[in-house]
Amino acid sequence: MARADEVTAVKYVAPAAASPLTFRVETDLFEGTQVKPQSQHLLLFDAGVVYDLPVGTGATVSIFDPGRSRIILLHKVQRVRTSISTESLIQISAQVRAAAIESGAERALGIGAKVVPDGTRDRYTLEFGDTKYVVTTQSSLHEGVAAEYAAFTVWACRLNIARHVGSPPFARMTLAEFLAAEKTLPRQIKLEVRRGLKTREYRAEHLYVGRLSDLDRKKISEAGQMISSFDEVEFSAFPTD
Repeated sequence: MARADEVTAVKYVAPAAASPLTFRVETDLFEGTQVKPQSQHLLLFDAGVVYDLPVGTGATVSIFDPGRSRIILLHKVQRVRTSISTESLIQISAQVRAAAIESGAERALGIGAKVVPDGTRDRYTLEFGDTKYVVTTQSSLHEGVAAEYAAFTVWACRLNIARHVGSPPFARMTLAEFLAAEKTLPRQIKLEVRRGLKTREYRAEHLYVGRLSDLDRKKISEAGQMISSFDEVEFSAFPTD
C-alpha cells in the first residue's frame, strides 16, 4: 500500500525565494471556438511573490509567497482573507497522488504522462486517457523567468487540489516541469477532453511582458491593503466564485 510520504511529488526547478525578477503574464482562457475569453487573469511576478489577479468579474485574488511559506487568498466581494502553508499544499497533493496510485487511477489522472515534441517547432503534446494538451512555447527575456513561472504553476495546481477545483492536475504539473527544463514559457495551451463521442476544447493564451508598469505596482499595493483590511476566515470557509 502506497503512503503519501512514499510518493515522490513532481520535481521542478524552483527560483530563489528572494528572486529579483519582475515580469507580468496576461492569461486569457477560451472555451471551444469562442473569441471572447471565458475568464482573464493578470499574473504579476515581483521579487519572488506572484499576484494572481482576476480581470473583470472574478472575485478571488491569490498571492503566492513561497519565501514566507504561504499562499494568501482574498475575496474582493465578501472582503475576507485566508491562507494556507506551502507545506500543507505539498502534503495534500502528495496524499491525493498516493490515493490515485493506490486506486489504480494514475493513468487516468496523467501521473507518469510524458511530454513529447509533435513535429512542429516550439510545440509539444502531452496525452493521457481521454485528455490531450498541446502547448506552443515562447522565449523569455531573462534567465530564470521560465523556472519562476513553472514554480508558480505547480503551486497553483496544488492550491486547486486543496480547494477541490477540477480534477487533480498532475499532468499540468509535469508540463510545467518540462517547460522549465526547456527554459521556455507557454504561449498557447490547448486542452482537449473527450467524453464518449464528444470532445470539449479549451485554450489559454499567454502574453509575457518582461517588466511591471506603474499600474501593476498600484495593483500590488491594493492587494497589500486588502490583506490588512479584510477579515480572516478558515481555509475551509473561504468562498468560491
